[in-house]
Amino acid sequence: MTAPTRPQTGLKLGWITLGGVMLGFLGIFLFGPDPVPADPDTADPGTAPALLDTLTDGPTRRAVEALRGASPGTYAQLQTEVAFALKDGADQDALANLTLQALFGEFQNKALVFRSAQSADYHAIIVGLANGLRQLDANNSAWCEGRQIAAYLAQNESDLVPTLLAEFPYQSPQYNWAMDWMSVILITAKSAQDRPVRNPRPGFRDETALQREGLALGSEQWGLALQIAAFANSEGTSYAQMEEVVSGMDVCALGIAVETVSERLPDDVRARIWADLMPEIMIGNTPYVMWRVTDYFFIG
Repeated sequence: MTAPTRPQTGLKLGWITLGGVMLGFLGIFLFGPDPVPADPDTADPGTAPALLDTLTDGPTRRAVEALRGASPGTYAQLQTEVAFALKDGADQDALANLTLQALFGEFQNKALVFRSAQSADYHAIIVGLANGLRQLDANNSAWCEGRQIAAYLAQNESDLVPTLLAEFPYQSPQYNWAMDWMSVILITAKSAQDRPVRNPRPGFRDETALQREGLALGSEQWGLALQIAAFANSEGTSYAQMEEVVSGMDVCALGIAVETVSERLPDDVRARIWADLMPEIMIGNTPYVMWRVTDYFFIG
């Protein structure tokens, strides 16, 4: 017996979201249908402990508990899929793959909630991403090379999803990082749901502050500034040209630069900027993100 397959768009969108944030606010995303909301009543209550009985590590436990708090419907759907998978003889890696797909799908499910988060929570998400990038950079990982992102963007979804899942074997350092980072994202979503903050749209003062910090960082790391400008200027030309520009980027350095700029912003400015951009990044609204970033930094 096999459970109905989960739409894989969530994983792909989640992965491309990671690539987008690493590319310095300049997301490259693929559109797909909205995930079908799970019905909490479809899960067998007796199956609830099964996942964490099999995946007993701390990072998975924290992430799954955060998922249960922020999105009970997705949590229930995951438990149902796990129950079917166990009946079919699934091992730990297979269950870890199901968990990753459920978690990454929350980028889209919870996108609008992130309009109402707190400044410190936005920054915690960026810090978590940058910490993972620092680990990659320290290990001279190929993932810091833009050509790796460009190669994946060229694949169709049926080929891409298994490839991406293979990059996160159960209990590997990258798997543990993904679980911990998604825990931060889901805890932020829960907080924003329960205690929403009204973040107005960014105004002239916010744009000026962001431009000032971006230009300051660009003067310190002019190579990064050139990479970002090249990518922005490639938008609207051709896919081949954009792919060529992405291939030449230092993805890890760009992601760490995003953290630096975010950290330097005043709390209220950071909140308004990320409340504007983060939901659009998560749903893959590339035209809006590109337009806003170009406007912020006078690129183009």
